[in-house]
Amino acid sequence: MVGISSAGIGSGLDIEGIISSLMAAERIPLGKVSQERTAINTKISIYGIIKNSFADLKTAADKLSSLNNLNPLKATSSDDKIVSATASAASAKGSYSIEVSQLAKAQSVAALGVATADTTVGTGSLTITLGSYDSGTNTFTNNADKTPVTINIGTGQQTLEGIKQAINDSDAGVTASIVNDGAGSRLVLTSKDTGAVNGFKLEVADADGNNTDTTGLSLLAYDPTAAAGAGKNADTLQVAQNANFTINNLPVSKASNTVTDAVAGLTLNLKAQTTSPINLEVGLDDTALKTTLDGFVAAYNKIRGNLKDQQQKDATLSKETTPSTLERGLRNILREQVAQYGIGLSDIGLSFDKDGVLSLNKSKLDTAVAADPSILEKVFANTATTTDARVKYLGASSNTQEGTYAINIDTAYDGSNTIAGTINGIAGTGTGNVLTGATGNPAEGLQFSVVQGESGAMGSITFSKGLAERLSDWIGSLTDEGGTLVSRTDGLSSRKSRLDDQEDRINLRLEQVEKRYRAQFSALDAMLASMQQTSSYLSQQLAALAQQR
Repeated sequence: MVGISSAGIGSGLDIEGIISSLMAAERIPLGKVSQERTAINTKISIYGIIKNSFADLKTAADKLSSLNNLNPLKATSSDDKIVSATASAASAKGSYSIEVSQLAKAQSVAALGVATADTTVGTGSLTITLGSYDSGTNTFTNNADKTPVTINIGTGQQTLEGIKQAINDSDAGVTASIVNDGAGSRLVLTSKDTGAVNGFKLEVADADGNNTDTTGLSLLAYDPTAAAGAGKNADTLQVAQNANFTINNLPVSKASNTVTDAVAGLTLNLKAQTTSPINLEVGLDDTALKTTLDGFVAAYNKIRGNLKDQQQKDATLSKETTPSTLERGLRNILREQVAQYGIGLSDIGLSFDKDGVLSLNKSKLDTAVAADPSILEKVFANTATTTDARVKYLGASSNTQEGTYAINIDTAYDGSNTIAGTINGIAGTGTGNVLTGATGNPAEGLQFSVVQGESGAMGSITFSKGLAERLSDWIGSLTDEGGTLVSRTDGLSSRKSRLDDQEDRINLRLEQVEKRYRAQFSALDAMLASMQQTSSYLSQQLAALAQQR
């Protein structure tokens, strides 16, 4: 007998339809789980957008905590094809008149020619010494900062090409090349660095026993103090020389055309000799400053917009208090004043409209900076004041807490030792004349210098965080472990995980329920089929009895 393969085949009932309808009702809780999980995923996504927007604002705030970004400098040259410059410190601000009489150059010499680059020259050794040559006294003075380099030339290296390669591999402060001048191949040596102290001489220990003649390896000898053909066997193509120039009529001589140490915070790029003075103006780069502030305004308005949107009716987070709490916290920080100076954003042209949108009044900013060039530092940057002029604030770390700290110096700095002292009674870490707050206390990372030779009680230092640092710290607290945003998204993720477990349990139960329904209806199907067969049999028997009458 063929078994029943589908519910309802035996009885003719729509058993599959009945089971399908019953299972649809059983799956209603599963649909609710799916809907809730979709809602949670959407919330997590929205919180991710908010978190990223806060990260952008933190980046913008961190830029404003940097003095370089608060005081961007611009160096403007009257002819940057002759002299250009870049400025990196406020100390460079000013006007400069520059005249260049001589550019720095590297020494270059060309040895006597041979037939080809593969021509054998000789064996022995070459010693290259960097230094300066004085033609007036015909003396060569070694560069004390450089060590002479000896290069051995053996079999297999004695060609002009081999010698060139050996010199370039030696890191002796010169580079070698081969030039064919039409009459033959010549080894050309050039100092790697410009400046009078980076000239060179090349002495030879020739395997043929004569170190200064023009045969063998001594063909390459170049001693500027020797006679031509007797140790000075190469032609001078360019003498080593310094850049000579004046800054506001003060003579300056430097080894390089890129000058970083003539004016503190100013790098000069000398490109050509002058025929008339070049005027150089170094001042605040208004464009760069306003670009930085505009970036801050845009980042604030972006996160403020995200938070406002989520407080609207039917928004994903409309029933949560987090967006409004974050918006209030953000607004309150930016509306604070720097207590030490009694100034805030409104004093530099940053203001909120009635809807909380931040904007920059650039005219008001210009007026404020003109009246007080350090006003941006006072608003945004970390600052500190000392009660003793012998103490100078140098900086702090992100762990330094705001407050006033007593200073006591136990061991004075004498120029060769290390300072020792306490900050609020706790020993600091000394380096030279600089004392730094020790790890694990409120003054951690606070750093200041003390005048040489001074010790004892030195009053106090009061440290204050600027608005940029406060804002950055607050945003960090939201995204650190246990912070508002992390806790909220962790809570949602945990709820999502529980829903996943619940879905697994429901699916397992549905599987069992469907099996039970199928078993029950299969039994019903069989029973109905049997009853139908019995009914048919009885009907046939009754019909047969009726005919017999």
